[in-house]
Amino acid sequence: MGASRKVLFSALLFLTAFQVVKAQSVAFERAATLKHGINLSGWFASSRDLSPQHIASYTNASDLKTIHAMGFDFVRLGVEPSLIERHGEVGPADPAALTELDHAVQEALANHLEVLLCVFPNDQFKQNLDTERGVDDYVQLWRILATHFVEQDHARIFYELMNEPEVHDPYRWMGIQARVDEAIRQIDPYHTIVATAANYSNLPDLLQLEPLPDANVIYNFHFYDPHEFTHQGASWGADNWIFYQNIPYPATPADLTVQMKNVPGDLARYELYEYSIGDWNAQGIAGRIAFAAAWARERNVPLICDEFGVYRETAPPASRGRWIHDVRTALEANHIGWAMWDYRGNFGIVTRTATEITPDDATLKALGLNADAQPVVLSEQ
Repeated sequence: MGASRKVLFSALLFLTAFQVVKAQSVAFERAATLKHGINLSGWFASSRDLSPQHIASYTNASDLKTIHAMGFDFVRLGVEPSLIERHGEVGPADPAALTELDHAVQEALANHLEVLLCVFPNDQFKQNLDTERGVDDYVQLWRILATHFVEQDHARIFYELMNEPEVHDPYRWMGIQARVDEAIRQIDPYHTIVATAANYSNLPDLLQLEPLPDANVIYNFHFYDPHEFTHQGASWGADNWIFYQNIPYPATPADLTVQMKNVPGDLARYELYEYSIGDWNAQGIAGRIAFAAAWARERNVPLICDEFGVYRETAPPASRGRWIHDVRTALEANHIGWAMWDYRGNFGIVTRTATEITPDDATLKALGLNADAQPVVLSEQ
């Protein structure tokens, strides 16, 4: 190779390395602004009703203003794919839904809340990722979203590729995620992407993930362990959760004597016993979260936890507060931003009716936020 070619080649390598470092810097800077978030579930996704009437009324400017007043600085906004596209169509399936999505994003930004725009599919969409047609539809969905949002606020709107993909093969999911990332970058090199791991994006899934070649990416994981406590009484997921009632945190076997007698089935009792001896306390949670922090540090990538929480319909309130406090403080000790699940649902931070928004002071205190937030009276919808 001639001297001039060597100089040119070296210059190109330097330029590429500089671009990577700059993109990494952008990702870290933007991740640092995602400190205290809340999930806006049931609005544009995870609801049986996604009608225009529901979307227009379920969450509004008063909610977003209240969220900011409580001390949150970002929201995670899930979007059901069928609102945007169907089977690879070029345009949105429902232009009105896209207009409403624009309105929601801009309203959040106006209330000093950054937005994680997250593809939040139903089970059928995730199952279709086992097929090439399903992956093609997923890629096309992000082409539509990236084209639509490319000119909007680059620093405060984030593209979260998918909520809990449930693709069980981690290598297949990494390939799908890389393909989507590449498709977005062909359209939009500006916005920061939020990537995730396979299955349910839990901590063990994160530890099997390798970063994308794209440097402008934040990684995320979800933390609900131990499910015997956080999902006690839940009618979905594991068969045994429905049997668990009034499970405290932390707990020893002696603390669960009555509950163990009332739980039907050997396996359900065994799993509850495993919870009680599993070192599930502030120290145990901190030790587990440290693995996530080490994963990110070793790969020099920013990391957030954009789901954690406790099913409030069944969990003892004081125990719920202790678990939320312990997870939140462990994340913050490792400089990991977080988003609690969720705003007004059955893991929620408020009680929301047609006439009033009532913040949960105990949960806000556990989150280290504004525990003196006042109820908000809503005007007639």
